[in-house]
Amino acid sequence: MSEQAGHPEKAGQPGHWFRREWRLVVGLSLSAFCLALAAREISIEDLETAVSVARWEWVALAMGVVVASSSLKAVRWRVLFFPRRIPLGRTWSVFMIGQMLNILLPARAGEVGRIYLIGDEDAVSHASALSTVVVEKVVDLVMLTLAFLIVALWLATTATRFPDWLEDAGMGLVLLAVMGLAAILLLARLGHRIWRLLRRALKPAPPRWIALADSAAEQAISALGSLQHSQARIQIWSWSILIWLLMALTNALVFSAFDLELSPYVALLLLVVLMGGVALPPLPGNLGVFVFLCILVLSLFDVNRETALIYGITLQIVAFLPLIAIGLACMFWENWHVRRSSPKSESTEGFDLSVGQMPLEQGLGPSAHDVGMAADKPESTSVDTAVDYPVQ
Repeated sequence: MSEQAGHPEKAGQPGHWFRREWRLVVGLSLSAFCLALAAREISIEDLETAVSVARWEWVALAMGVVVASSSLKAVRWRVLFFPRRIPLGRTWSVFMIGQMLNILLPARAGEVGRIYLIGDEDAVSHASALSTVVVEKVVDLVMLTLAFLIVALWLATTATRFPDWLEDAGMGLVLLAVMGLAAILLLARLGHRIWRLLRRALKPAPPRWIALADSAAEQAISALGSLQHSQARIQIWSWSILIWLLMALTNALVFSAFDLELSPYVALLLLVVLMGGVALPPLPGNLGVFVFLCILVLSLFDVNRETALIYGITLQIVAFLPLIAIGLACMFWENWHVRRSSPKSESTEGFDLSVGQMPLEQGLGPSAHDVGMAADKPESTSVDTAVDYPVQ
């Protein structure tokens, strides 16, 4: 008899539930705390006044900028697959679905979702897709650090100074960005050598496991190749600068909607705090945290709590609503497209597409070309030539 059958009451015990859902409990507690802080000492009359002065045409324009910046993120993600060329429409659709899932689900589920979506239909291995997402996050971390340094230089010329908590967080951010950038550049240049050293620890493992690990490492390291091509590097950093400018512009446009005459640097500071503060969301949509961070930043520049509260709520709607709507539309399109396509071909046999896994007991069929080929190659084969990418 299994352990679960021997203890039928276990699943219903409060302790068992808490161990399984502790993240949700912590997230709810943090969100409730932030909402309480955001709503304290709020005047209903001043709140109504703040709403009445809003100019919604600026809000609509800000939503358009959000869609534009997210679309450029999809373009940048496509560049990270260099030299492989994935159709832009497909990349955009998958990216928007990932953005929607990030908003609606906890634990950055959208990143996992787009890795599997782009891998299942576009002959891109999941390891390769994962590498592009990692590079994307490191690039954004570097951009976040540059934005922080720009804001710090600006604040040094004003009477306003960084709060101690923000200054300490910023210094840690700089160190993390330097380490992350150094790591991916090192892997891009010496990744194959590093893997050959690490591979020695796998010698006791079965040959099939070693072949799978070889292929996954091979695909992951090859995906970092975009960082070694000057054309791809220029595109990646150019798109990143434009993306961050558009995200800061979104904050500034919502400033205009509430007649807040604040410097563009304040919009950049708010972007830095929001991007850093919601990186590990406690709940889907960062309920409570997003608004509280807006109030925290705007209070540094003498914006009253009522206006800051309405600003934070509006900005969160601007940032999330268009992406949810577009993501849902893309998901319905993907579902319709799959239903219209022909029945499962040999290339999908052996895979559980719902979770993106291939049960080992089903063996390596034609569907595992990107992992099975490594098993037939002699060990001396260079990792650089194991995958035949099309030349751009």
